[in-house]
Amino acid sequence: MQGKVAVLGGSFDPVHSGHLHIANQILQQKVADAVLFVPSGNHHFKKTTIVLPFEKRYALVQKAIQNNPCFAISDTDKEGSGYTAHLMQKLFKLYPNVDFSFIIGSDNLEQLHLWYDYPYLAKELHFIIIPRPGYPLLPEVINQLKATVLNIELCSVSATEIRQRIKNGESIKGMVPEELEQEIIRFYQEKT
Repeated sequence: MQGKVAVLGGSFDPVHSGHLHIANQILQQKVADAVLFVPSGNHHFKKTTIVLPFEKRYALVQKAIQNNPCFAISDTDKEGSGYTAHLMQKLFKLYPNVDFSFIIGSDNLEQLHLWYDYPYLAKELHFIIIPRPGYPLLPEVINQLKATVLNIELCSVSATEIRQRIKNGESIKGMVPEELEQEIIRFYQEKT
């Protein structure tokens, strides 16, 4: 890995078209040279709601990105604390020559100061902020950060909606990569 790399962390439960849309937009707008997908082992806001085990979520992301040479995946957060500060410290150490940035939605801005080791994040990390409907861009927060606001049309797909549709026996066509659709349905049907 080299150059400017945007880190897209999350539970990816499951990976979907919205994640890939964001990653593609980051490349198209030249905000980064590559996007590193980092599935979380422990997610502080979703501890009790993650459905699939890490290995299955990781394998699905790996398959979803395999045809794009500008996308990569890391298991750095598999045994991690779930804290962004710890994840980024590990990545900085593993790849000292990479210029990392971290992707967040504008829905995170209001609570960002409550994130673990916020002073470190605000000082050391460059954020790529994705506007989300209903969550304003808060200049008073953004001005405290090193940040780029990405101007993109959002894809309104959510992992929660995908899981609910599978549970209800409804189609998820177009919400996930086509080649993963049947596998995702099978994994989540096994869990209901």
